[in-house]
Amino acid sequence: MPKTANNLWDRVIAWDNLVLAAHEAARNKRFYKAILVFNSRLEENLLRLRSLLASGQWHPGPYRAFEVYEPKHRMIHAPCYEDRVVHHALVQIILPYFERRFMDMSFACRKGKGTHAASLCLSRHLRAAEAQWGTVCALKADISRYFPSIDHEILLGIVSRVIADKKVLALIRTLVTGCDCIQDGRGLPLGALTSQLFANAYLDVLDHYIKDDLGVRHYVRYMDDFVILHRDKAELWRLLAQIRDFLACELHLTLNSKTSVFPVSHGVDFAGYRHWASHTLPRKRNVRRAARRFRVLSRQYAQGRVDLPTVRSSMASFVGYMQHCKGWKSAGSALEGLVLVRPSEEE
Repeated sequence: MPKTANNLWDRVIAWDNLVLAAHEAARNKRFYKAILVFNSRLEENLLRLRSLLASGQWHPGPYRAFEVYEPKHRMIHAPCYEDRVVHHALVQIILPYFERRFMDMSFACRKGKGTHAASLCLSRHLRAAEAQWGTVCALKADISRYFPSIDHEILLGIVSRVIADKKVLALIRTLVTGCDCIQDGRGLPLGALTSQLFANAYLDVLDHYIKDDLGVRHYVRYMDDFVILHRDKAELWRLLAQIRDFLACELHLTLNSKTSVFPVSHGVDFAGYRHWASHTLPRKRNVRRAARRFRVLSRQYAQGRVDLPTVRSSMASFVGYMQHCKGWKSAGSALEGLVLVRPSEEE
């Protein structure tokens, strides 16, 4: 097990690290008003921010709340730009120390990982399991209200096993407990960079329990969704009971009621796709959602409310999604709704 990391604070508040953090926090958003105002006096603002951090007087400002509806309805709480600089400055230094402890079967919010890598990994496990056992069953589970359920003290205990620098730990405590949208010592805000890292660190404990203590071979996790494969359905139910107890006792988490055990011949819905050993298909709801989006884009384009690059971007996103699976017949049906008629010159 790697040693805990110390002597990190000077690297967190180093000038070069703060400049890089400001650049990363502004990526793809540099023309937003708040970013333009901050960056118009970048050196002065970063010196002020560095002084607040060095003296221990920095505290996060109010989070901006908004709702998203894809892939499902979520409430997002995003920090302001100045606070995002702090999040990036911290993560740039501490991330490598967490990464060297994370296990390979964890795929969310990690460089070189992601949904497509998770999908490919599950497909490999399905093929290997069927080659080994013939008939295979799956335990498909996800954690109920994961981000709002994360216990702050348990999280800070997990972080302290990786980071030993007291000033860095104090900043992490401020970030975890100082969010104005979190109460009662539980929960992390969706929309913060540090939340992604800490949420992965929280369930890394589960990864090690499943792999090291339970000895599970075929296991893949994408954030709070995970899949275990085995030939024996009864064994999967036994594993489920142990995992449920571990989550409740060690992490104060519960599994969603949708958690189930079933033959993989039914298909395993995971990381945005439906998986079998022989092939992968798109989620039906994703295709239906794309079809609705294309119909709306067609109307908006005809009315002159969106331009062609916007339409092309949406098409490229859908084509990119479909490239990682079979199912172009369903893709064609979704694209049928995309009929582009240019608005007249008078419009």
